[in-house]
Amino acid sequence: MTNYRSIFGIAAALVFYNVFPSTACGQDLHNLYRIEDAVSDAHVEYHEVRIPAGKEVVLGDLKGPGKVTYWYITDDTGGKFYTGLVFKVFWDGEAGPSVNVPLADFFGAMGGRTIDYQSAPMQIHHLCYMCYLPMPFSQRARFVLANDGDKEYRQSMAWGIDYERSQQFAREKSRLCCAWRRSNPTKDGLHTILDIRGRGHYVGNFLQVYTRFSGWWGEGDTIFHVDGKQITHSPGTEDEYGTCWDFSDTYSSPYCGYLQNDKGNNRMYRWYLPNPVRFQESLKVEIQNQHDNGTPTTTDADDYTSMAYWYQESPHQAVVLQPYAQRTSPSKAGPGKR
Repeated sequence: MTNYRSIFGIAAALVFYNVFPSTACGQDLHNLYRIEDAVSDAHVEYHEVRIPAGKEVVLGDLKGPGKVTYWYITDDTGGKFYTGLVFKVFWDGEAGPSVNVPLADFFGAMGGRTIDYQSAPMQIHHLCYMCYLPMPFSQRARFVLANDGDKEYRQSMAWGIDYERSQQFAREKSRLCCAWRRSNPTKDGLHTILDIRGRGHYVGNFLQVYTRFSGWWGEGDTIFHVDGKQITHSPGTEDEYGTCWDFSDTYSSPYCGYLQNDKGNNRMYRWYLPNPVRFQESLKVEIQNQHDNGTPTTTDADDYTSMAYWYQESPHQAVVLQPYAQRTSPSKAGPGKR
């Protein structure tokens, strides 16, 4: 019998590796024979991890110049990461983190709830949370796991970080950045996914929408403000996340997916890998919160949470995360009357 799942996984990997040249992300099949000027290394641990509230542990402290090519993490909670766990990454000598987001949400397990899926740069399979986004650094890469919640975390945990060392990365200025935002509920019919200044390109997001509206909730457009110029990127939420004329069955594919349709909870993702959103001065990414009447929501506003991923030249401003109490507070989504 043909193993279609394996075929899909191989196809997804091939699509991904053809998006980036070998010097940026890895070698595609055609260039697999090519010997690179780099040496591979890895940092792996498996043991009980104890993090009291307000404390943190170092997952890995890598010396550069180099590039992280893959990292994974898992624990024995059975697919329900503690929502107080915060994943931070500090590049080189910067005092503030460029990645500062809830651990589970970094992998698309929004709110700590795991759903298996396959996308090109990020996947979850049977409680294995995997990231293939390339992460160059010139001097040092410090991966940290913090607990900003209200109780101690104590679980058996395993993780691994693959990276390669090469002098070519000493000159690379691009750094991976990630930001988490929640609008509970949205205001003025808009949720801001990202709002930054600098030079770089935006590569994707996860979006979680909780609505109490009984009809079609996803009429909102995605809007890019690129160096001050406003661009409407799609005429509806479903268009942006890989389908048209409403969402139906759940799906996951290399660049887009709709993972959840459960009692008003909707989870989706979009990767801009062959078409990154490039900016030289600033970028703001918004999505409209509109129902099937096509007007901004007011008293029936929904609860939006997003994870954004982008590359930006260093140095840059540290990413700030909303406090634990705000991240986990009960939803204030409107009554949802039509």
